[in-house]
Amino acid sequence: MINAKDKYPSDEGAKPMNRLKNRYKDVLPYDQYRVILEQDNNSDYINASFVEDFSGNRRYIAAQGPIDESISDFLRMIWEYQITSVICTANEIEAGRLKFRRYWPDEEKPVQFGSYRVSKDETNDKAFSCEHYEIRPLIITQGENRRHILLYHFLHWLDHDVPNGEAPILDLLLRLYDDRSLSPDTPILVHCSAGCGRTGSIIAIDLCRLLIRDERLLLSKNYQPYPIYEIATHIRQFRIALIQTIKQYLFVHKMFVFMMKANGNVSLCSSTSSDENQSLHVTSTTKLSSPSSTSSFSRRPSGSFQIKLGNPPAGRRMINGTNTSNNSSSTISSSKLSSLNDGTQKFESPPPIPPRSSLLNTTNKRLEGQFVRPGETPIKTKRHIFRSRILKRREPTTTTSKHTRSDSADALSVSSSRNHCRNSAPRPQVQAEQAINSD
Repeated sequence: MINAKDKYPSDEGAKPMNRLKNRYKDVLPYDQYRVILEQDNNSDYINASFVEDFSGNRRYIAAQGPIDESISDFLRMIWEYQITSVICTANEIEAGRLKFRRYWPDEEKPVQFGSYRVSKDETNDKAFSCEHYEIRPLIITQGENRRHILLYHFLHWLDHDVPNGEAPILDLLLRLYDDRSLSPDTPILVHCSAGCGRTGSIIAIDLCRLLIRDERLLLSKNYQPYPIYEIATHIRQFRIALIQTIKQYLFVHKMFVFMMKANGNVSLCSSTSSDENQSLHVTSTTKLSSPSSTSSFSRRPSGSFQIKLGNPPAGRRMINGTNTSNNSSSTISSSKLSSLNDGTQKFESPPPIPPRSSLLNTTNKRLEGQFVRPGETPIKTKRHIFRSRILKRREPTTTTSKHTRSDSADALSVSSSRNHCRNSAPRPQVQAEQAINSD
């Protein structure tokens, strides 16, 4: 079996000189489809990949959002490949985290990145703003040369998530292609943060739009009966993890159905369902459920049925009211039930919890404070006194040590000081006393 790393190596992005230009170490462009820049400081690398359309044309560039180490290379890529359309599907700050380095001016003052200066194009009448996206005309200047680009910034698309509706995405794509009449052959630059999930979703949606317009290609065996799966498989051979989550994959399905209805392909829609407002059903399989149990289209007809229960394991059978034999009958005979109820099998209560050793009685008489359960007989035991062989026996004394702390003048301070004072008693006497106290 061929490993994916051997089939699609990413050696150029893993080089030490290029590692700082990657936002994530596991999202690298394939060497075969990576965007190659002109040599600058002995490096031609940028984390971006070409994505081809159905005809093999390099229609898109899926790129990582620019960071501080790669923002000048990002603008150099736009300049060298004469890009005029840029789609941004992320925001600079999302959930308190920086997703990419903003490369356009927020105010009237232009911004400089390396040898490239980016400013607003105030003379362009294609500027547009709505609730869902904005179109920003920009001018990139290098020396005395200038390039005009249009930035299509989608505002409400969080990471690993999907937009709230289908119409704004289609409207953005239609505006983009209306504005590309002057340069239709240059690639469309699409980026988010890592250049995977949202970037791949936009590219797949646009390929769905192109596929719907070509009915002959749509009905061909290459894209039937699962056109969305074929498109996702197609774009993933150019860059890793394009369409990153199942939620984004389902959103591409919804966009496909939405664009078919908007394009007037009623025959294709009716072949799947006659209800125009039918929601999209998805069957997902997990380890806990089989595929047959998750399908919402095939169900067992309801009716009377009988379930025959077998005998439980021997370790879990109940004594009263359950058959203990291997007989298939679900009731127990009256003779066996009477034999069980007449007390032939007696079960003792669990043994009592033994008392604590410190509360054991040393005599047969009940002492005050002794712990004895009802019905138990006190047991005479002999208490053993264990003494350390290292410590010497200390004689009782009433004087406290001179090193006694001032905050320990209580009932325990005297006994504590006694334990720490030294006694001059001879060692044979201690051994003799230990022999008397031991068995």
